[in-house]
Amino acid sequence: MAFKSLCLVLCLALYAMEAHGVRNYIAYRRAINFFQSDQACRQMGGKLAVIESEAEHNRAVDAVKAVAGTTTNYYWIGAMDFGYEGHFLWFPINKYAVYKNFATGEPSNNGGAENCVIIQVSKSYMWNDVTCDFGVDGYVCSFDR
Repeated sequence: MAFKSLCLVLCLALYAMEAHGVRNYIAYRRAINFFQSDQACRQMGGKLAVIESEAEHNRAVDAVKAVAGTTTNYYWIGAMDFGYEGHFLWFPINKYAVYKNFATGEPSNNGGAENCVIIQVSKSYMWNDVTCDFGVDGYVCSFDR
């Protein structure tokens, strides 16, 4: 009976982890545009980074720090406001972004041309909106556990 109870508790714990969307993040150094980054993540079984909490943001930043070195600065994440200016959504899952971590003065929009979001190393790993073909150093993928 104790074994069955233990199995039930473990199964419920694993289900709860999956239901809350625990994600792993991996950053890649490759200079491609926003949409190519999304496609690259999907080809590896993930998504362009979806970040829905400060804890997830910190894990994404750790992934960037692992590959950034001292010369790279810009990494795509999956947020954009392409269809509805100022209303950011997570492109890979088509869900409005509730959690946001933009740097001071951002999102700046720059006349409606800046629709995709990066983590910017030089702005303390905070977010910045840029054009979707902006010259980045890499991108961050998220993988559901």
